[in-house]
Amino acid sequence: QSESNSSPPKMTEMEEITSRVAQLELGFDTYAVDAAAPEPVPDADTWLKFGVHSLNMTEETAYCDEQLVQEVFALRSSLDEYDGRKIRTARNRSNFFEVKSGQFMNRAALKIANVDAAFEWKLCLLPEEEDGTLMYFADIFGGPGGCSEYILWRNGGWKARGFGFSTFGDYEFQPEYFRAVCPETLDPFYGANDDGDLFDPDNIRGFIDYVMAQTDQRGVHLLVCDGGFLLKNNTQEVISKQLYLLLTMLAVTVIRPEGNAIIKVFDLYTPFSVGLIYILTRMYAKVSILKPSSSRPANSERYVVCQKRLNKNPDMGEFLFSVNKVLRETDKTMCDILHLVSEELIQKDADFCHFIRSSNNELARRQIKGLEALIEAMQPGYRPKPVDQDLVQQTLWRLWKLDHKSPLAPSMEANTKPIKEYAAQFVDDKTLELFRSSGHVLNDSRPLRKTFGTPHGWSFVALDVSVDEGKTIRTVFISKGNGNVFFYDKKNFEWRQIKEYQLILSPQTVLYGEIVEEIQIKDNQQKNIYALHIIDAIVLGGVDVREYPLAKRIALCTKFAAALNRPLWHLNSNRVRPIPVRAKQLYALADMERFFQSVTITQLVSGTKVVGCDVERFDPRETTRVYIPRALLFVRHSQDGSGSGGGASSRKMICNFERSFRSRQVWMWSRTCQIYSAKQYADIEKEPGLVHRVDFEEFIDEFEDEN
Repeated sequence: QSESNSSPPKMTEMEEITSRVAQLELGFDTYAVDAAAPEPVPDADTWLKFGVHSLNMTEETAYCDEQLVQEVFALRSSLDEYDGRKIRTARNRSNFFEVKSGQFMNRAALKIANVDAAFEWKLCLLPEEEDGTLMYFADIFGGPGGCSEYILWRNGGWKARGFGFSTFGDYEFQPEYFRAVCPETLDPFYGANDDGDLFDPDNIRGFIDYVMAQTDQRGVHLLVCDGGFLLKNNTQEVISKQLYLLLTMLAVTVIRPEGNAIIKVFDLYTPFSVGLIYILTRMYAKVSILKPSSSRPANSERYVVCQKRLNKNPDMGEFLFSVNKVLRETDKTMCDILHLVSEELIQKDADFCHFIRSSNNELARRQIKGLEALIEAMQPGYRPKPVDQDLVQQTLWRLWKLDHKSPLAPSMEANTKPIKEYAAQFVDDKTLELFRSSGHVLNDSRPLRKTFGTPHGWSFVALDVSVDEGKTIRTVFISKGNGNVFFYDKKNFEWRQIKEYQLILSPQTVLYGEIVEEIQIKDNQQKNIYALHIIDAIVLGGVDVREYPLAKRIALCTKFAAALNRPLWHLNSNRVRPIPVRAKQLYALADMERFFQSVTITQLVSGTKVVGCDVERFDPRETTRVYIPRALLFVRHSQDGSGSGGGASSRKMICNFERSFRSRQVWMWSRTCQIYSAKQYADIEKEPGLVHRVDFEEFIDEFEDEN
């Protein structure tokens, strides 16, 4: 039965739920930057103030009403008299918004979804103007990974790429337990030293360098932190200050201009914490502090939401980095950093001081009410007001837009299906027959004009695998996820699981590609590394692309590969590393000269020189990363020689996957003279039976002359 036909009492209760959410989430405090205000220049000599830190948080009243602070901590301290199990039971009974995690692994995902909804889903989704790229995000101290699970789910799985930075143990990432989405595009990182020490300067620098290298030096679109603290006393903020410092440091270093940050904090009473918020207000166009309805009312957690990072103050990151080193080296029992920003500078900004005090006072009042309700719920004879928790959850799901999508992660039943049955969901018997062929091999018995007709309906990619041999194969691959990838054995007409190397692909993926040997030269040592090069695709992580034009399919393959690649060069351990995944560079047949201009002559460590195609280097220590092209594979992208069109007739001319696959023509290179250009050599002796580059040059030139 639809909600519109629900009984009046239900509607009234739903309206009450919606009203309560609005009261909690519409009045949060926001500070907007004054564009005309001068940029503060960080100066350790005038900003930092050292001293002995008081462990009595009730003394921190500069940025919150003294009476409210004392009342909050008195109520908190009174909870020490109660058993932990009793407190948890009372918390569930007294919290109107005590909802379950739903399709996600934990409640952290819900809280980020709640914050995202409060900002009209402008935080965790890719901006429309960047639709062609991946949604990059960093999840700090976020294990087991609820925040990442939500962001990946909200963006449709592999269309987002996450970088996790956390500790081992309680906050270690466990993406294998994701329930709503597949985990292949989350890349956990535990530091350059691979020891999980978040505050080690080498680990921090390693994370920043890694993220920037993987995002073309642009940074991520979003930084999020929802890590909790296993602390039970009033010193929570004192102990967590180093984490807040780290988060602020990353929020001003790894986020691209116009990017956002969602940072969970607890009390913001100390001058040090207030200094961090002050810095954020100078680095972002807007900074807000809110406690969403999904956050339990008796605790002090709140979320600092930073919107639209400004491209200014480049020295701030290094300043915070230096402060972190001082904090790490200082014995805090003797001397600690009490002020991060000079008190005089903060007090000059009356609007900022009002922003902090207003937020702290309002959230303290709400926490007092929450603590009083929690304590009341533990008293003998307490009778909670009846609440339809299912209706509360349904209403919140609707408000947060969580009820309109089904989980993206494959079911257990799908994972246990035999591969033949699993593959049948994506490819029928007719398509399977296509996979048995490697394509038509060109020879000089048939003129190129008869084979191609026109150079303008064709594209090509360079191949390493001319003949399947050993681990290097060119065929169709299918993935069930969790490293279970199969290839189609063209000789035996069956799917076979890959066991020789680890290949990570999202489940529900069917693609055409080749396993190549890339040559890596690093520290004057040469090594051959297997890699998957994607040529074309049918389904990418559940997205059926087979009917798209070739150029769009290749663009999505490129995006897919970028999401999946986890170079892991930063690890010192001996973990099994997945092989790289790349999409082939697509060239137009008519523009063959551009391809040959990109080909390089590479000298190997032995001194031998080979023809090579450069590929992206994942390790900055590499001097060379190439593969040897041994053939070109030509495929049709349109039936009439045109590129694209808008009408129904033009759509028929565009080649889908099947048409492109059927059209394959392979130009094999068995002699070096085949790739010589007439511009380089006046007299080229052609070898009988072989097709040469000069044949293509003549074909393209003749066609251009005629037209």
